[in-house]
Amino acid sequence: MSINCKYPEWLTEYTFDNCKLNRKEYGEFLTNYIKGEHDGFVLNLNGAWGTGKTEFLRRLYTHLTNEGHPTIYIDAWESDFSEIPLSVVASELINQLSIINHNIGSDLDKLTGFLGKALKGTVIAGTGLVTKYLVDDSATGREIMKTLFEASAKDFLTSIKKDHEEQVEAIKSIRKELGLLAEVLKQTHGKELPVIVLIDELDRCRPNYAIEMLEVIKHFFTTKNFVFVVATDTTQLQESIKSVYGSNFDSNTYLKRFFNREARLAESDLEHYLKLQEIDLTPYSDRVVIYPKITNNTKDNIHQYIIWVAKAYELSLRDVDQLIDKLKACLRGALYAEQSSNKVQVVNIFSLLVGIVEFDLKSTSFDERKNGKPCIDNRLYKHNILLDSHDENVFSELYELNMYNSVQHNIEYPDTWGDAQKHLVYGTHSKAHGKDYSHCNGIIKKVALEIDSNFSNFNHKTGNVKIWLWPDYQKVIKLAGNLD
Repeated sequence: MSINCKYPEWLTEYTFDNCKLNRKEYGEFLTNYIKGEHDGFVLNLNGAWGTGKTEFLRRLYTHLTNEGHPTIYIDAWESDFSEIPLSVVASELINQLSIINHNIGSDLDKLTGFLGKALKGTVIAGTGLVTKYLVDDSATGREIMKTLFEASAKDFLTSIKKDHEEQVEAIKSIRKELGLLAEVLKQTHGKELPVIVLIDELDRCRPNYAIEMLEVIKHFFTTKNFVFVVATDTTQLQESIKSVYGSNFDSNTYLKRFFNREARLAESDLEHYLKLQEIDLTPYSDRVVIYPKITNNTKDNIHQYIIWVAKAYELSLRDVDQLIDKLKACLRGALYAEQSSNKVQVVNIFSLLVGIVEFDLKSTSFDERKNGKPCIDNRLYKHNILLDSHDENVFSELYELNMYNSVQHNIEYPDTWGDAQKHLVYGTHSKAHGKDYSHCNGIIKKVALEIDSNFSNFNHKTGNVKIWLWPDYQKVIKLAGNLD
């Protein structure tokens, strides 16, 4: 059976069953929670930028729609150009309810009339558009404002006072009509209550517009059997409010005026997410060697390194998506280099991933790292991210090991006569960086042995093999860095 809604394609594209972030359980929990609110409820769904709020809201839309709840989705960012948030919420509410229930038209008439009264004269420039949209008479608003400004000062104030009183009454009537409409939706059209309105991308809007949108929700639409879920990066929204009211303004307390409760978006399951990402390694085969390996499955290796890098640099989901896209571009660059030179490209996957992140973060290490200078004093990442159950196996050790092995070193070895001999090496042996990993257990020792093994295997094949060093990483990363 087909379901009438504004976004029917979402019903198959965005479901909790195909959620890459494994948020089905949380989505169902939140659904059951908001379904139990019937007395005018506004929930702040708080999630930092890049945590997947939009994806989550669209899946919530599908879930609620399938359960029979009239569900409205509003992208606040799309309407940011408007000067009148009330017109945006009102028009979307009317339009989407009309789509959900094609025969509900007459039941919306009174509500539409009261909304038109509330909107009358709100903004001079937008009045014609608003009244055209809601009451199909663009001339009305313009004539009202023309009459007001042609009046005497006394008459002008009287008209303003009258309009204010009308708007206050209109707000009361809107709330009453919304409550009655909800009952009609249930009794006549067989819908479940409450009506759910999902507001997305509010934190991306202009500060004034975001504040006005919250005011509109609070004063006009918080009524019986209506629930609003407003997705925000609350920290960012607080900063927007401070930009309007001043840096010392208590934006946290201010926001609590508008929200009954706050729900934090559950932490993403990065491992589950990466398992569903497509990184096709088929074209590379033996033409691009990706090391160091920690398992026999190259794709699993890449996923594990991405997880470590994402945790260490505290990357958002959007950051991870960009990292994967740029990684793919870099590997294609390696494949092109193999085709051009007919030399197998040997690429350190950890160094490549870290290089992409360092370039995006404008780390000085990215540009300063060169032969004989591995730049291991990076402070942009969390040093103590554990790689396995052994305390010594932390991210900073993995970083140091691989960065040393991304540059060349001149090392002195004594010959059989005791004289020092200089050798140019690729930084693969413990002597190259003054550390012996033979006493270690777990990941670090495995990576060190894997690096040594790779370089031992390829050093005698220099004519047919190109072992990437830092200038190679820099070149391809800078090219991929143009992708956003």
